[in-house]
Amino acid sequence: SGFRGSTRPDPQNPLAPPGDPPGTPPLAPVLRLLRNQLQEKDALIRHLENDWERSRAQREREERLLVTAWYNM
Repeated sequence: SGFRGSTRPDPQNPLAPPGDPPGTPPLAPVLRLLRNQLQEKDALIRHLENDWERSRAQREREERLLVTAWYNM
């Protein structure tokens, strides 16, 4: 059962696919970690885009107020 050419997973690491070198982490948790990091970065990008859009809108309102005040002088 444990001969050298066995393609069965390592008994200490049942999640490791057959053929992975000993000591390598299973792929599923790494993919889960990367997916979570990607979701966090996407959420941060959306948040920053919303902040930028609010800042742009505020700047445009301020510019209109300045132009209006200048014409009213």
